[in-house]
Amino acid sequence: MALHLKIITPMRTAVDADIHSVLVPSVQGEMEVLPDHADIIAAIDNGELVYRPVNGAPESLFVGGGFLQVEGDLVMLVTDTVLKAEEIDSSSVEEAVARAQEAYRNQSSVLSREEQTHLAAAIARQLAMLEFRRKKRA
Repeated sequence: MALHLKIITPMRTAVDADIHSVLVPSVQGEMEVLPDHADIIAAIDNGELVYRPVNGAPESLFVGGGFLQVEGDLVMLVTDTVLKAEEIDSSSVEEAVARAQEAYRNQSSVLSREEQTHLAAAIARQLAMLEFRRKKRA
């Protein structure tokens, strides 16, 4: 029995495939969805998502958080970021992280708590993206 995986962003449907399984980075740790999984809604963290298509080798993507819903054999992930390793420009991301960290250090006294939290989350996402890219290069 197969599952059907659909990963959507505000801009596109990134994945629409029949799969054997999917491993997702939930906020409570990695979670694997297999056929006959209980229906669930879970918050997804920044990190690597790995799925096994019915006709093919495992595929790996970076997802930037979001929500996962499993209902019957449908697995739906809604996120704002889906990238393959080769789509991540490490030097650009490293520069963005350095600028954001500098802004965080220099502006933390004038930023509201909400702005500090938003900036810290952006830094965490960029660092997770770099880790994913480095892992896929090795």
